[in-house]
Amino acid sequence: MNVPPFSFGAGFSEAFTVTQISIIIISLLLMALSITIYKKQSLKRIMFGIAIFALFAVQHIINFIDAQLVDIMPDDMRYTIFSSMTLAIIGLFFLSIVKK
Repeated sequence: MNVPPFSFGAGFSEAFTVTQISIIIISLLLMALSITIYKKQSLKRIMFGIAIFALFAVQHIINFIDAQLVDIMPDDMRYTIFSSMTLAIIGLFFLSIVKK
């Protein structure tokens, strides 16, 4: 198990684990809520929200697995993928606001 690169002492690993699991759960719940709203309202804009929450959940699932369980990819590759995913999330959020 690799210690996250921002670990500064005892207790930070537990905080990292709790926050990662919390982010994953909340992202999945918000995605499920967005899917429910889409089924009831058929709003196309909600599809952007579903994609955003899905990307956010996947990003943090990979981060949790890589940092806490198994080192599945080099850190520089993980940082590059996460930066790209964050850029995609921002782009989708912008499109959801701007698109009519």
